[in-house]
Amino acid sequence: MVQIAATLKKEFLLLIRDRAGLLLLFVMPALLVLIICLVQEKVLNPTTRVLIIDNDTGIIGKSIVKGLKASDNILAVNGKDIGCTDVEKAKSLVNNGKYQFSIVIPEGSTGFAFKKAEQFFMAEASSLDASRQITVYFDPSVQGGFRAAVSNAISKVLLCIEYEIKLSQAAPGPDSGQEISLPQPWFDIKEVWATQFGFVKMPTSVQQNVPAWALFGIFFICVPLSSSLIQERENKTLDRLRSMPVSRLTLVAGKIIAYIGVCLCQFLLVFLIGKYLFPLIGLPAFVLGEEIGAVLVILTACAVAAANYGIMLGALAGSHEQALVIGPASIVIAAALGGIIVPVYLMPEPMQLISRLSPLAWALDGFYDILLRGRKISAVLPRAGCLIAFAAAAFAISHMSLSYKRRG
Repeated sequence: MVQIAATLKKEFLLLIRDRAGLLLLFVMPALLVLIICLVQEKVLNPTTRVLIIDNDTGIIGKSIVKGLKASDNILAVNGKDIGCTDVEKAKSLVNNGKYQFSIVIPEGSTGFAFKKAEQFFMAEASSLDASRQITVYFDPSVQGGFRAAVSNAISKVLLCIEYEIKLSQAAPGPDSGQEISLPQPWFDIKEVWATQFGFVKMPTSVQQNVPAWALFGIFFICVPLSSSLIQERENKTLDRLRSMPVSRLTLVAGKIIAYIGVCLCQFLLVFLIGKYLFPLIGLPAFVLGEEIGAVLVILTACAVAAANYGIMLGALAGSHEQALVIGPASIVIAAALGGIIVPVYLMPEPMQLISRLSPLAWALDGFYDILLRGRKISAVLPRAGCLIAFAAAAFAISHMSLSYKRRG
């Protein structure tokens, strides 16, 4: 017992003296809990932003706006309230992530509905069999479950309107008990991608999840990279290399380039799994599309950012233990903020603003622009530039930290 007590005393003394380690042990879990809970606050009760372009201005349009606004899970905005009455502008707002959906109510919908009701009660419903189409433009990055939820909400509103109009047109009297249901609804809901380029197939969960979790894996390169740098620093390998006619910049650059290559190989492996293995197990195949150059640009920028972040972590961390705690925890936080764990549009408004600070959000948006929204290389250059700027800042911090520690 005395030996166990002495061992316990020794361990507690070591822990107390390692103030940085204690801070990480208690602060990082608390920070993770705070961030994840804030990010997932509305996941079980999500709010979807919907922009309504009401070209009807009659009962149909007003009822759809009123019905959607009454929904707890839908934030409906009338286009007129924000000065948006043009379909192309509405599509642009959806494609840029301002709204997840845009509903376009065609002109004359109310007159069409009353004419259908009149012909029904005159037993002439067959003379107007064609239904009127309500178009819903959606952001391709929105998952299928949310698209179905919005479509169902619109269908319910339209069904209620249909029955209200039938009841209002029904004549009182002996025949008032007439069956007033129709085999086909008056209005069809057509889902259309809010993009200028269009798609042959509906974006699948594979197209959404493969790039997201591939990025998560790429940024996890910071763990072995930082450990490698710390090991070389602790066993004086860096000092011995510095005694040779080689600059520190060259040594660090070589390490960064090597790990960039690892990141690219890592993505290649994920791509091959998505393309060839997924179909064998019943999943849709992952498709890169035609813009291979744009994919390479954003992928290389991600790899450069991840490698430089690993170097910065290795330069700033005081020990392997600190790097092993900070690295994974920081990547999980960045992934949560960046929309990999929970889509950004499901987050509370303040968290959506904070998510713009995450490098993984820039990278994921870049991939979604290419793979889901059909954009060209020019659209991803700004996000690639942000990732390169992040990498440059991380490299500068690493260089200053290594210089300071060497002088110390």
